[in-house]
Amino acid sequence: MSPLNSKKILLIKHGSLGDIVFALEPILSIQKKFNNSVIDLVTEEKFIPFFKKIKMFDQFLIDNRAGFLPSFSLIRKIINGKYDLIIDLQNSKRTNFYHFFTKIFSRSRINGSRSFVHDRYTIPAQGKESPTQGLYNQLKLLDINQSDPDLRWLVSDKENQSIENKDIVLVIPGVSKSGLAKQWSPNKYQQLCSILESKGYYICLVGTKHDASSFQPILNGCKNIINLIDRSPPEIIYTVASKSKLIISNDTGPGHIAALSKINTLWLALNNNVTKANLSFRQNSYLLLKDNMENLSVNEVKDCIIKNKLLDKVE
Repeated sequence: MSPLNSKKILLIKHGSLGDIVFALEPILSIQKKFNNSVIDLVTEEKFIPFFKKIKMFDQFLIDNRAGFLPSFSLIRKIINGKYDLIIDLQNSKRTNFYHFFTKIFSRSRINGSRSFVHDRYTIPAQGKESPTQGLYNQLKLLDINQSDPDLRWLVSDKENQSIENKDIVLVIPGVSKSGLAKQWSPNKYQQLCSILESKGYYICLVGTKHDASSFQPILNGCKNIINLIDRSPPEIIYTVASKSKLIISNDTGPGHIAALSKINTLWLALNNNVTKANLSFRQNSYLLLKDNMENLSVNEVKDCIIKNKLLDKVE
């Protein structure tokens, strides 16, 4: 059977949140291409509530990536699923391990970029393409092209009252525990937010309670705050971003969700080829890059806002 005629399809995509956001538009393009097919998903349990909102998947196969012994149970489910097509959007050593057995014991056609697949896309050196661009290049092997995604399912009305009739700047100062080197100083964020507040802007904060140390200087130093800390799932982030004048963010998952809104996004990030590729592929992206985040000053960020006319009231 040609992959294009597949009636039962399995997608594979684990985390992190940022990686899932990079894969979101390709996933929606797959849905558009195979809108009459049964599509299942292998993912981590914690991401299932998010994927359920797409209303695309018939079944979820949980893979929390906890050692290799549970993998054999999952491999058995994949083989017994009798999928016509498997699309690997994770392309890790772990998923390649799955494909080794799937290729032997099933007739599933496998699309990916690792060695044990049928339709293989060779990934170029890091920094040559963004993850989203890479996945689209992989999907070209299935005649799936880039398309403008319908993200209306990401819109929420829960915070409409708190953001209504306000000039909002969405600020995302947190990072993951493994990404501290990518974080701009919380104290400098506070200084910047005080400047924006003095110009009449409300500062909206999104993130989790684990980012408490990142938010505290802003909470202590500013008054016009819309505090959505620990109550900002992806749909809230996207909705608030869509109604903001500007997004200012570190290189982190919530920032990538916000950038889906196509609102101008000012990224404060490390200067390397991977970061440039990951952040610059969207037309609404503005990058301030440093080899060391400690060397980025508040005045440089303010000057970038003025130079690019990102906020009308800042001059």
